[in-house]
Amino acid sequence: MKFGVFFLLEQPEWTTQARVYADVLAQAAYADELGYDSVWLAEHHFSEYGICPSMAVLMGALAERTRRVRLGTAVTILPFNHPLRTAEEWAMVDQLSEGRLDFGVGRGYQPGEFGGFDIPMGESRERFEEALAIIKQAWTQDRVNFEGAYYRVRGVRVLPRPVQTPHPPIRIACVSPDTFERVARRGEKFLSAPSITPVDYMKAAYATYARVWREAGHPADQLEIPALYFTHVGADATATRRDTERSILWYFATLARVVAASRDPAQVPPAYRFYARAKANLESVTYDFLAREVVLFGEAERVIDRLAMLRDELGLTHVICWMNFGGLGDHTARESMRRFAEKVIPRFR
Repeated sequence: MKFGVFFLLEQPEWTTQARVYADVLAQAAYADELGYDSVWLAEHHFSEYGICPSMAVLMGALAERTRRVRLGTAVTILPFNHPLRTAEEWAMVDQLSEGRLDFGVGRGYQPGEFGGFDIPMGESRERFEEALAIIKQAWTQDRVNFEGAYYRVRGVRVLPRPVQTPHPPIRIACVSPDTFERVARRGEKFLSAPSITPVDYMKAAYATYARVWREAGHPADQLEIPALYFTHVGADATATRRDTERSILWYFATLARVVAASRDPAQVPPAYRFYARAKANLESVTYDFLAREVVLFGEAERVIDRLAMLRDELGLTHVICWMNFGGLGDHTARESMRRFAEKVIPRFR
């Protein structure tokens, strides 16, 4: 198995923007030193849920501070950016990192972000598909020519080009079963965050992806099943709860607010309404439920046992560990990263 570290860059009231950025820079370099395989960032806008509106800026800094880890986006929200600009910026990151970019993309899900950019949520799928097609052209062809409902490009040459050929690995954010099937059929890789999704649902979704991947004739040795999980390895159960409870409950309360933040809920398309329906469940989440059913928290042996169960049930090949969540703090996050690298990872390699 391979293991990564993920940063959302949340800003609870007990920390500062400067502290959030400084911690990510330091912890990403530490992940490189500890032997993790990858570091991932997320794009978000207009709230303390995530203060990384321009991942390419931060990723350029990480490229300078790291030497070995893959650098991944989880995800770049394609409808919020012009695809030619997106292609230029991320090709530049691939150059600066000497070919270490993994390009994860999605269409967004927070009503407040769509409202801030004045983009109807109902257009997100079509905008996403058009943007992705343009980016692929920009990275593989001498000139881009595209005619769509939202973008028109005629004979544009895009520079720089990525180091990786034909382009950096592209990973599509997946939630619904039909998306897993569509992505697998096209031979594309995916990203998922199944933390609050029942294991049986994810098992079926991942099995569908693997089956369709094989049926479509894609190489079996390139089949990957990655998943993102909240992770904390503490000294003992008491210390784990003391160190994580405030931060994890802040995260879920904030998520409940941003997924339902719409100026007019009636305008939210059907495909997005399950986020609004999840608001009550997110608001009522307890620490005991999360520790029992959702997160990888506890002493090393407990985390090993739960991770082994998830690997066997879901067929996981990659685990992305969300270790600095909800303003956890630099020292606490680093200690968890160290314990996981020293005690957990060797059991799965």
